[in-house]
Amino acid sequence: MKKRLEVGTGSGFFRHPFQYIRPASFDRRSTMRFLLLGWLLVSLIALNGDAPLTSWDWAKRGLVGFGEILLFAYFLKRLRPSIWRDNLALALLGLVATISLLAVRAVSTALGEAANNPTLGVLIVAGLPAGAMLIGALMSPSLAIVMVAIGSLGLAASGSFTEAQIIVSCGAAWTSVLVMSPLKNRSGLIRGAIALTASMAALSAFVVGDAGHDAKTILIGAAWGGLAGVAATALFWLGIALLERPFRLDTPMALYELSSPDSNLLKQLREEAPGTFAHSQNVAMMAEAAALAIGADPLLARVGGLYHDIGKLKRPGFFIENQVGYNTHGKLTPNLSAVIIAAHVKDGVELAHENRLPLRVCEIIGQHHGTCLITYFYHQAIGSGEPDPILEQHFRYEGPKPRTKEAALVLLADTVEAAGRCLEAPTPSRISNLVQDLVEMRRSDGQLDDSELSFGDLPKIKEAFIKTLSAIHHQRVDYAGAMSEDYAYIDSQ
Repeated sequence: MKKRLEVGTGSGFFRHPFQYIRPASFDRRSTMRFLLLGWLLVSLIALNGDAPLTSWDWAKRGLVGFGEILLFAYFLKRLRPSIWRDNLALALLGLVATISLLAVRAVSTALGEAANNPTLGVLIVAGLPAGAMLIGALMSPSLAIVMVAIGSLGLAASGSFTEAQIIVSCGAAWTSVLVMSPLKNRSGLIRGAIALTASMAALSAFVVGDAGHDAKTILIGAAWGGLAGVAATALFWLGIALLERPFRLDTPMALYELSSPDSNLLKQLREEAPGTFAHSQNVAMMAEAAALAIGADPLLARVGGLYHDIGKLKRPGFFIENQVGYNTHGKLTPNLSAVIIAAHVKDGVELAHENRLPLRVCEIIGQHHGTCLITYFYHQAIGSGEPDPILEQHFRYEGPKPRTKEAALVLLADTVEAAGRCLEAPTPSRISNLVQDLVEMRRSDGQLDDSELSFGDLPKIKEAFIKTLSAIHHQRVDYAGAMSEDYAYIDSQ
């Protein structure tokens, strides 16, 4: 595993503020990251205020915007490092922020002098809670809450918004994001939309009343606040419709829907490859438990485990878990068998893209075997007496190796679960030895080198695997000569 680069020592962000935006190597990804953050900075400066180009206010807004970017980068790396590394996700963040600010500027321009009206002014900020809800729904509720907090500082510093507008927009955004979390299905979006409308109406009434206006004005303020909430809700739903599918994000909502047994691919897997379906269910449970143990994304790991072997749908009968009393590979050469076995990774990626699965789920499918050796057929080829030399690379998966924690967990869970099906009389000690041996085998083979796992994660992963495998394991019939598709089971040493 790679040793992660530590930048600086001491008191963290305030001593080394640039470590969170400085790339370890200035490559194409890093360049895109800076361009996207720069785009967001320009949006903050250009769209937030009416000062002329030469005024000192532009410089102040630039400093405020730069400070917001630093805080944003810091919390983004802490809360959702996977988004920080994903240029597409960063582009989505920039797009949502820019559209929200454009909506604010458009309404402000349309209202003109009426924007100073204490009851109408709340309409200006409708785009801000809508943007916060979009980020909460499409990415992370915690990230949305932090962005609202950082954004409120920028709004206050700009001088372009009244105290009432800031209170209403931030309060409504926080309320709606918290109400719709955890976001497991579409009903959560409805809860958030109702909370957004109600909170904007209530907060508008509060700030108008706090300013000393009469009851009639308070009711008018509440009505305009509710209308602003409806407008924000409309923007939110429009954003969901336009952004979720094209960006193919692994949102909590999308992942929960994919984990349903009624999803099309899982139903097909259950009907056409029942052995693979059962195996995938166990892999998903193991990967999810390990992700919880090390602080990775448990929902993504679970869905990755459920879908990692969908490529076997193309030739289900060639995999041991779907065979009943007859080994399809009996009449094939080891080389051809290895080619067929290895092809399920590429087939799975193609099927995932055809069904528009989230991109990170597609990556897990493509990386869940890394460059592992297909040991069983490799040793079978060596023992076959072939005159031509047997090259190990011809019996390895094409890769790439896992590049995220979740992909590495699925690789390890797949390995351990497949071997566990051949374990005789599973006792706690045998299960423990099995897990220890196989995790170490994958590590020493270099399969975890490109992942984000640290050496400190491995004991936690092993413990989670042992507990989960012990809970789900039961005595199985050991078919003579049964082997998993990617290695020969090694007895405890």
